[in-house]
Amino acid sequence: MRGGFVAFVSLAGAVAVLSAQQPSQSPPAQPPAQPPSSQQQPSQPPSQDKPQQPPPVFRTGTNQVRVDVTVTDRKGEPVRDLGKDDFEVREDGVPQAIDTIKLIEANGAAPDDDMSLPIRSRQHAYAEAARDDIRVFVIFWDEYHIGEMAPAIRARAALTDFVQAAFGPTDLVALMDQLTPSDTIEFTRDRRDLAEKVHKLRGRQGVYIPPRSAVEEAQMYRSRDIEMLRAQVTASALEATIGFLGSIKEGRKAILFVSQTIGRLGYSTMDTSNWLDSTIRSANANNVTVYSFDPRGLDVNIRPSDVLHALADQTGGRQFSNNYPAIALREVVKNASAFYLLGYASQKNPADGKFHKIAVHVKRPNVDVKSRTGYYAPSSVEMEAAKKKAAENTAPPEISKALSKLVDSPHIEVAGDLWAGAAPGPDGKPKVTVVWTARDGSSDDRVSIRASADDGHVYFDGPLRGNRTTFDAAPGILHVRRNIVEADGSVSDRQDSTVEVPDFAGTPLAITSPAVFRASTPLQLRAIQAEPDPTPFAGRQFERTDRLIIRFAVAGAASADATVTATLLSRTGVALATLPLKPTATKGYEIDMPVGSIARGEYVISIEASRGADQAKTLVSFRVGSSQQ
Repeated sequence: MRGGFVAFVSLAGAVAVLSAQQPSQSPPAQPPAQPPSSQQQPSQPPSQDKPQQPPPVFRTGTNQVRVDVTVTDRKGEPVRDLGKDDFEVREDGVPQAIDTIKLIEANGAAPDDDMSLPIRSRQHAYAEAARDDIRVFVIFWDEYHIGEMAPAIRARAALTDFVQAAFGPTDLVALMDQLTPSDTIEFTRDRRDLAEKVHKLRGRQGVYIPPRSAVEEAQMYRSRDIEMLRAQVTASALEATIGFLGSIKEGRKAILFVSQTIGRLGYSTMDTSNWLDSTIRSANANNVTVYSFDPRGLDVNIRPSDVLHALADQTGGRQFSNNYPAIALREVVKNASAFYLLGYASQKNPADGKFHKIAVHVKRPNVDVKSRTGYYAPSSVEMEAAKKKAAENTAPPEISKALSKLVDSPHIEVAGDLWAGAAPGPDGKPKVTVVWTARDGSSDDRVSIRASADDGHVYFDGPLRGNRTTFDAAPGILHVRRNIVEADGSVSDRQDSTVEVPDFAGTPLAITSPAVFRASTPLQLRAIQAEPDPTPFAGRQFERTDRLIIRFAVAGAASADATVTATLLSRTGVALATLPLKPTATKGYEIDMPVGSIARGEYVISIEASRGADQAKTLVSFRVGSSQQ
């Protein structure tokens, strides 16, 4: 008995780890969702470690609520021509006036017919998932409740077709089971890799040996309750996955839950009903649609699970249970391709922390409507916590400052970009290079540069011959003014910028201004690699067919054995990837990055050097693709 009790405690701890992806706080008492049976709801949930239900996102005020609604016709095709007057929304039975309506369409196609972008890291996947035009799907394989033979074979065949044919190039898809912690879920766009993983899936209903993990070893000590414990592990993992998806993306997400039934979560069916009620509300609060797939198919002797039916129906999804599931499963992706985003101001202006039911009706006949069934209104305490979290997710000031330099200048008559950077000369004193890159690739003798210090001392004042000049300067802030001078001597356009010139001789560790080079063709790349001192590219706008070369050096007494790194960051400062560095012939460093390896958007490269207490850092911001994103 003592050994069994210790094992059970270990299992409970493992289950808690799977579910503890959100703060462990029981949600307030809520009106129950439709239960799978006529059993009354229990007073306590089957687990003490229930994740806290997050509040909904309020757009333009404390009472602004938004609802995602999928409307399909008799053929299952999305209806795309509805207006505000075609919808009727009720909250807790009270009609609401719809303020805004927007049709959201996302078909998973790559912009401008680009190839899909490979996911390089978990952070990169999260950054992609947060985009409005990216669809996110999770396939949850409940191996504890899938038969080892025919059901598993049918499910693998259907999922293989599903992952290979249903998704678009930019869709993010993850495959997991109940022993996959939510913080290790891996999203991918590699359909072949997904198909290979699907082929390895196994059904283990009633199969206990060999155990897969410490969790299952603990289950063996409680053989009398092993099925109940397996059900609890599955239920906790599913609820944690819902919360995890809500944390990485505000918009709609979908889970395809492959299972025959969840099973008995406690000693009473009331425990299962209570869990179902909580999970449905968590899915609605996190804008997650759950689709359930019973791989047993149609059989007069098989009754589909009421729990799985309620889970799908009340989160805006559907339960699939037929003999030809491969085609039916494509509805999961089709429903995510077009939906309406409705916004209304709740007449109650709730801040009570309670669950409020939402019912959406479409006045047009012969259509099917799916939407979440309600939301949690945040309490005043939760709203303050949300504000604090939003502040934490704001880009650091240095990232915002770096991105602020990505300013388009369509008003410039002769469009071009200006760059100024500093590096130590042979005597260790700073030398500043100024480059003007015309956007049509030409040279413009009308460009004139004036560079001066804060005290008014002028270091350079004259035309920029060949679009480039280099001159001596002193450490400190350097003011650079670019003029376009017409034939009559008048200035037709002016641009001001500042450059911080480091004290290379007096600082233990300093990084030279990174020089950026753009190669649009193999010939340009060979020219950059062959020239000892090529002209840098002043622009910071790149296409995905470009190759980005960045060169810099580390100066100062501590530079000889300093640790140097380069990291690609998102526009909010999230680390996406560590960039490889290779040494140059001039004892510097080079970053060679094909721009096609990253998505459209704005990025920052953080270059850092350190040796003990000596630290140096510089940022390079750039934009990929159209600036009108």
